[in-house]
Amino acid sequence: MKRRRFLGGAAGTVAAAATCGPGQPDPPAVEFVGPDPERGHHLREWTWREGPVHETIRTDVAIVGAGVAGSAAAWRLRRAGLADVHLFELEDDVGGTARGGELPRSRHPLGAHYLPTPPPGCPALERLLADLGIILGRDAHGRPEYAPSAIAAAPLERHFGRGRWYEGLYPAAGETADEAAQWARWHDHLRQLDGRRGSDGRPLFAIPVSRSSAELRRLDAVSFADYLTDLGLTSDRLRWAVDYACRDDYGCTLAQTSAFAGLHHFLARGLEETRGGFLLTWPEGNARLVRGMLERADLGDRLHRGAAVVAVDPVAGELLVHRPGDGRRLHVHARAILWAAPRFVLTRLLAADPLAPGALTYAPWLVASVEVRTAPRGIGARLAWDNVPLAGPSLGYVVATHGETADVRRPGAVLTYYEPLCGDGPAELAAQRQRLLSADLSRWSDHVVAALSAMHPGIASEISSIAITRWGHAMIRPVPGLLFGPELARARAPIDRVRPCAADVAGLPLFEEAFYQGSSAALAALADLGRADPDALADELA
Repeated sequence: MKRRRFLGGAAGTVAAAATCGPGQPDPPAVEFVGPDPERGHHLREWTWREGPVHETIRTDVAIVGAGVAGSAAAWRLRRAGLADVHLFELEDDVGGTARGGELPRSRHPLGAHYLPTPPPGCPALERLLADLGIILGRDAHGRPEYAPSAIAAAPLERHFGRGRWYEGLYPAAGETADEAAQWARWHDHLRQLDGRRGSDGRPLFAIPVSRSSAELRRLDAVSFADYLTDLGLTSDRLRWAVDYACRDDYGCTLAQTSAFAGLHHFLARGLEETRGGFLLTWPEGNARLVRGMLERADLGDRLHRGAAVVAVDPVAGELLVHRPGDGRRLHVHARAILWAAPRFVLTRLLAADPLAPGALTYAPWLVASVEVRTAPRGIGARLAWDNVPLAGPSLGYVVATHGETADVRRPGAVLTYYEPLCGDGPAELAAQRQRLLSADLSRWSDHVVAALSAMHPGIASEISSIAITRWGHAMIRPVPGLLFGPELARARAPIDRVRPCAADVAGLPLFEEAFYQGSSAALAALADLGRADPDALADELA
């Protein structure tokens, strides 16, 4: 969905900063981009399920949802030689929360925007990156060599507070001796856990999370805030830095995140200071990875965009699909159905679901890409890839154009702003979601410009375009008790021919989890079809 309008002449931060006149720049073009909330909400209505069927499709595998998990499943099935696959996507564009967009200056992410290089023990993910030309080969020690253009360039991070910028994300300026000691103790604690295996021989924290040792799973029942308190870590600086990590990865505050999920963030890939990995990123973010998987899946007209699955019969393996664009209805018969769309949508379509309504909760997010005529600066540390304020609810912005080399660099930049709308429970989350979807375009554009102006006074007059994305159910929330509790086990359990496999049934909203869920679901579908794949790698069986 795109609804473009130009803001000028009206009250508001954007319009006031860019009033037309002799020698003045044009007011910025502002639009909503990304998922259409109205289309998703139509799934609740019976009208889309009524009327004649215009086409019948019979297929080996039907995949619902063309986000990371669905794209990974399609890619994996194609690698195994299975071509009789149809993929149905509600939106007109693919990618889910890893979608990308484009402003005149540059492509940009609409959601997920980077992938850490895989830690040891993830050969299936490495195989994907090699297939996409991101891993170019191996060095003399067998370590992957990555395409330089995919590696996020330094400087990576800076934070803003007290009117200036500082390198890194920990606000060390002005800390007391006790605060510094607590920060050191926290890192000592992480080092003690880093790389350890439980008595069952598994890593304490693994990717995918289902392969983690049982030894510390009890921490899933504890909030990360309480866990830090029990360690005597009460420093506001430390807790801000850890809270930022939770909001960034999970859309949850420190108090809303399970301690296991919080520690997983820091340890599953190995400690940042010792693992020697990189961050992989592209101007359009992880849309680059989704596009690559779908290109290799080579679905052709078996990729159905703008196709809403409005009814499911798990026993018969049947789907009813409505296309809002032309009103046509498709009746799909599949030997296996991989549900790579959000799990809560499946609950609404099933006559009976073992998963209770509302058992999973999702964080709404606001994302906005802002094109500026002049790249922002700031006192202190120079512009980084990730730029984070200490104050306010936002996570700051990443620079989509940060990786441009000197020979192609042009004036200006595209900044992608991120803000999770956190809530303590279903009622607060519903209120946040309502606020996100009900506010008009000028309200959110003014909100974003005000947040950027707090970091960069005067930036409003430099803005030429703003693309705003509203994610009502952006990511699963790993709240205490979710990861290893009964509800998540029910969420991912197959229902006859339907196999849920989006990232939400893993419990962690990470690219790696979505990839492994989709990939392992594809292998299970192959086995159901009597086509077990000898090329399968053990780590794909999430």
